[in-house]
Amino acid sequence: MLTAQQIQEAINNHKKELARYDKLFDYYTGNHKILNRSLPDPKKPNNKIVTGYPALITDTIVGYFASKPLSYLSTTNDDKFINELRTIFYLNDEEDQNAEIVKSCSIYGKTYELHWIDKNGQLKFKHFSPREMYVEKDSVGKVKFGVRYWYETISNEKMLKVEAYDHEGVYYFSGDPLVLEEMKEHYFGETPIVVFQNSEEELGDFEPLIPMIDALEIMLSDTSNEIESWVNAYLALGGMNGTTSEDLEKMRQDGALLLDDVNQVKFVTKDVNPEFQKNFFETIDKLLHKFSGIPDLTSESFASNLSGVALGYKLFSMESRASTKERKMEKALRKRIRLICNILNKQGKDYDPYTIKFNFSRNIPQNKAEISDMITKLAPFVDLKTLLTWHPDITDVDLVLKRLKEQEDSMNLDNIPQFESSELNE
Repeated sequence: MLTAQQIQEAINNHKKELARYDKLFDYYTGNHKILNRSLPDPKKPNNKIVTGYPALITDTIVGYFASKPLSYLSTTNDDKFINELRTIFYLNDEEDQNAEIVKSCSIYGKTYELHWIDKNGQLKFKHFSPREMYVEKDSVGKVKFGVRYWYETISNEKMLKVEAYDHEGVYYFSGDPLVLEEMKEHYFGETPIVVFQNSEEELGDFEPLIPMIDALEIMLSDTSNEIESWVNAYLALGGMNGTTSEDLEKMRQDGALLLDDVNQVKFVTKDVNPEFQKNFFETIDKLLHKFSGIPDLTSESFASNLSGVALGYKLFSMESRASTKERKMEKALRKRIRLICNILNKQGKDYDPYTIKFNFSRNIPQNKAEISDMITKLAPFVDLKTLLTWHPDITDVDLVLKRLKEQEDSMNLDNIPQFESSELNE
């Protein structure tokens, strides 16, 4: 059984990790380091420009990898098993859950999925980010237990509440120090928590690029400050010496300086090299796209008439990252199916979770004319079902084949000769 000491240590460890997760969440939502910058002179311009690179990186990879729903296939063609899974997935908004899991992994480097049985006996699952849950693993990476905790106000005092999960059951703790209030069996036969990883290192997609993003935002903000300073440039007037502190404050407001040289009248500005700033911005922008693996989709190189091969080369880096995500996600999905089967088989079923395969579909711009031409040319050598799976507009091949069969049967019936009753009597 889990002890109060184990739970308290887990909570303490989670609080140590929260600073990192909060920072990643802030960068995704636009709360960047530049917003906290202050300058020695509060009266000077202090613009704070935030770029959207973290959100762009995450949203692009999620759109590419998870915008098309994941499909499940049975290697034994067990339609009953697949239909039962579809019912459970429908009740849990599985398609949306998968997209949120991919997004959470992209931001934090990992995320969790908790399974339970509700009061109506329905199997439920929901994802929780690392900010909301802590998971302890053993030396081989297997989940030992997971913890969720929060504070409730009771009699005007905050009370710590904890839910903990291991292979035996669900534990409910409360108070400070923690006291076990209740334990319930969950019937899954193993810890009902699935760990989804973005990579083996559990790094977010934009996390290593944060220093580069900070440098770019400082440059853009300073450039904006220079432009504002140029607009508010001081006018220097020669021969106006003998000024006082009151005169200096008035000059700050009026934007003028008084000089001894009677022949000198000019605006005081800094020399700005716009070409250097432009090159710096373009260099950082290219590096961010390069190291994140996210192509610049607004670039002129992404023409509308790209061939499939050319498009594949441009998306190669992002596809490589998506392939890593796919392997990690498939590993976690196998446990999801296994947890579901553990419950279904306790109800008298006999489902094998290892007969389920996963089909991931990328959201890739397609040259449909090129694909249709290839399908037409290969029609004499490849079966119809395989050919139909290649077309991006056909999502349910079995339904298309069924309709084609119905259409063929209808045409055959129409071609049957019709006889008048007098002809039949003869």
